[in-house]
Amino acid sequence: MTSIAYGLRTAAGRLVGPLMSLGPTAGLVIISVLTGIGVMVAFKYTANRRALRHAKDVIQAALLGIVIFRHDTRVMFAEEWRLVRGALSYMVAGLRPLAAVIIPMVAIFAQIELYSGYAPLPPGADALVTVRGASGDLGALGQATLSGNSVEVVTPALRIPQTGEVCWRIRGDRPGAHTLTLTAGGRTVEKSVLVGDPDRAVRLSPHRVRSGFFDMLFGSAESAIPADTAVQSIAVEYPHAPVQLGPIALHWIWATLIIATIAALIVKPLLRVEL
Repeated sequence: MTSIAYGLRTAAGRLVGPLMSLGPTAGLVIISVLTGIGVMVAFKYTANRRALRHAKDVIQAALLGIVIFRHDTRVMFAEEWRLVRGALSYMVAGLRPLAAVIIPMVAIFAQIELYSGYAPLPPGADALVTVRGASGDLGALGQATLSGNSVEVVTPALRIPQTGEVCWRIRGDRPGAHTLTLTAGGRTVEKSVLVGDPDRAVRLSPHRVRSGFFDMLFGSAESAIPADTAVQSIAVEYPHAPVQLGPIALHWIWATLIIATIAALIVKPLLRVEL
């Protein structure tokens, strides 16, 4: 599963990366528009139109029946039950196009998170680094040390035996891509750290993980931690970054959904898609 996640991450990164290089806002808008168009194309060629049309007719008839027979409790409840069945039928009819787009959309959204969900560490700002042990307890992390290339480790290790975690606070004064080196159990594991301009579109990697489908797909842009180490994950606490759409600052997921929905509604009549 880890190799599948790595493949999805690589494929989505090759699509998202060049578009995000146009700028954090421009890239997000283009990807969102393409997402909305892609969803409409998937509905056009994979949806069961007859089932969708029938479900819509049932829903409309049930709504009309509720209005007409609102003074007859027995009939009104029957129409409400018909409305529920129609809504369920409509959802089932939409499962096929949903299945066609869900995997690529999740992979693309995971990459957008790396570009738009976080900002690099501001020069001179502190950040928390958390290392989690592979065995669920401290183990070899009990004597672990952390050092940085142009990154200062400003606090001693805080060890948390209950969760098998060790934490440090770091500070990066020089803009650029730097490296943290964790030494535990005679082995070293590196983690990238980016310090610099928060307004530039760059792909960050808040986590480096050892295994796991979702852990590898979401929040990581680095290779897997070797399996023979005592480390399950290394996380750098980057600041969150909203997307600026004119005067409005939104989380990237809301900006993406809004723009994709508008794009889908615009192309829907052009593609003659029935929803």
